[in-house]
Amino acid sequence: MGRTSSFLIVKTSAIGDIIQTMAVLEYLHKRMPECRVDWVVEKGNYHLVRSHPLVRHVFVIDTKKWRKSPMSIETWKEVSSFWKTIRQYQYDALFDLQSNTKSSFVTAFAKAEKKVGFGFSSVHEKPNLLFTNHKIDVNLKQNVRLRYLDVVKGFFDDSSEFIPEGRQLFLNADEQARLEEVLQPFSSKGTPLVMVCFGSRWTNKSMREDALILFLEGVQEATGARFLFVFGDPNEEIVAKRLHGIFPEGQIVGRMSIPLWQSLMCHMDAVIAMDSAALHLCGTTRTPSFSIFGASSSSVFKPLGDHHCAVQGKCPYGKTFVQRCPRLRTCSTGACIKDLSVNELLQHFAHFWERVENLKNSLC
Repeated sequence: MGRTSSFLIVKTSAIGDIIQTMAVLEYLHKRMPECRVDWVVEKGNYHLVRSHPLVRHVFVIDTKKWRKSPMSIETWKEVSSFWKTIRQYQYDALFDLQSNTKSSFVTAFAKAEKKVGFGFSSVHEKPNLLFTNHKIDVNLKQNVRLRYLDVVKGFFDDSSEFIPEGRQLFLNADEQARLEEVLQPFSSKGTPLVMVCFGSRWTNKSMREDALILFLEGVQEATGARFLFVFGDPNEEIVAKRLHGIFPEGQIVGRMSIPLWQSLMCHMDAVIAMDSAALHLCGTTRTPSFSIFGASSSSVFKPLGDHHCAVQGKCPYGKTFVQRCPRLRTCSTGACIKDLSVNELLQHFAHFWERVENLKNSLC
């Protein structure tokens, strides 16, 4: 392939999965600095992908809307417009990293000489295999970011190590102004800033509030840190306000765009998070993270790098899993994370914070 090679990435959802896939952009541009990379994504994730500096063009689909009214004239017009638009482009290779039946329809109609996807033992949904002509099997026990990279590297027959560094997402003027507004109260103080992303889509990925408070009290006593509590919905806002009442030296930060959130993370000394989009976003920065896992695997979903530390809860019912517990959505207790020992968490955090301090000293 020449210097102007063009590629299409099909990764439509969800936010965390898209963020985990962005390492592929870095790899492609490192391998071929002049390459052009386009991306197909669901409408709700358009602004996230559009803000990445290494993406040329973003194609939008809206399958949630289309499935609700599959026979409507409006749906047919939108689908037809999408197909006509995407077929105006010819790609050297397409990478179907969504790996399911939905993405197969995009892969089938897009114009690419080589259509690359997961192999038989690692594809998410088997019908996807019908629409790719280069199938790459990967190890499902390894970190999810490395899986996506291995599909692309496998296509190039590249076995060398590649560790992504992350790229700063674009901020518009309003986002830049809000970033400065949030950081202004902390500009003249030298104490550590720690972002606390306590929320998760699933309650069985979140700590008990009383345990979280005890943990944060121990963190503050050990580090003197001030906390920025981030919330994403009204229920989390209620919790954030209670936490801020206990730790008033910090601040509450409500809903943010992904680029603004990433930029704010870059000004933190550390991020504390569950297995969530917040944690995966932190993995695109150089900010250290301390994460707490229960019904999902830290070895699979923790960000790459020694500056990211994770604690894994244990299932008291003997359930084992490679990626996520099969009872993630249905377990009535969530004991693997709800019953984590605060003292044990603080011991792990002490080792993590020592690493953070050593990292700071090495950069001075």
